[in-house]
Amino acid sequence: MSNILNQAEASTPLNQKKMRECSICNSAGFPQQLITFQNIGEDSVTGKTIWKPIDENGNEHKHKFNNQEFRKPSFQRKKVVDIAAVTDVQEAKKLLLQGWEYKTSYPATISNIPHFILIKRE
Repeated sequence: MSNILNQAEASTPLNQKKMRECSICNSAGFPQQLITFQNIGEDSVTGKTIWKPIDENGNEHKHKFNNQEFRKPSFQRKKVVDIAAVTDVQEAKKLLLQGWEYKTSYPATISNIPHFILIKRE
């Protein structure tokens, strides 16, 4: 029984690490950059383990980027920076021409004067 166990241990290298494709390099257009991670210690402030990416040769992995400017994903929405509630239609039209977005309108007062709600995004 111990003879079989020794053969199994001898056929499996102890320092073999699972290599995987670097997702950052892959998204930048450089596929098949194989990496693994090495534990280099623990952050004394947060207590979290710190990992360093290692390439196939055992060197620290440097992410590859193309020369184009890093772009934000197109699905990110712009932040709302201002909200306006106006009662005058002409003022609402003026804000719309300046790039504000129409959201809604409602009668906000006892005399049912409509209020137009507009927002400005960054």
